[in-house]
Amino acid sequence: MRLDSDPRQLDLFTPELAVRKVGANYHVPFQGAYYSVPFSYYGEMIIIRASRCSIDILASSGYCVATHNRSFTRREYVTDPSHLPGVYYSIFYDNRYDAAKLRSWAKYFGSSTHQIIDILLASSVYEEQAYKKCIAVLQLSKKYGSSILERACRAALSTQSYSFSAIQKIAKIEHDRHKVILGAE
Repeated sequence: MRLDSDPRQLDLFTPELAVRKVGANYHVPFQGAYYSVPFSYYGEMIIIRASRCSIDILASSGYCVATHNRSFTRREYVTDPSHLPGVYYSIFYDNRYDAAKLRSWAKYFGSSTHQIIDILLASSVYEEQAYKKCIAVLQLSKKYGSSILERACRAALSTQSYSFSAIQKIAKIEHDRHKVILGAE
């Protein structure tokens, strides 16, 4: 019988503790997985107490604000929908990311970048789970420039390669190609 399947079993595992900052997607990372935190804790430092089968998220005061089943799957999001803000919320808090802001930012670079961001947002159960990927893609413009980002996204769309790493590789190839062309002149 598995320990986590019977609530009468004691979890004698010595808990691991970690301190994390709640990110723009209202999740905190712990050993490869991401756990949701109530959105009111955005930007705050929290304490993670991990046992063998559960994750407790504690406010800095020590009060438990969330509990999740522990995941050992890398890059898995464990999300309680009640932790995510309502649609109206971003109207009042302009310094936070939401899907509309990410789409607007993407539109600035071009239609292909906008399409990639739409695809990434739609690929997650909850849009907030894709914020990190979207921000990473959009920030490629800082390293490679906006025109290269748009061309990389256009190429990614044509090959149906929507991951950040694929877009980053395409952007690097485009950037290197651009350097060679400039160097030849």
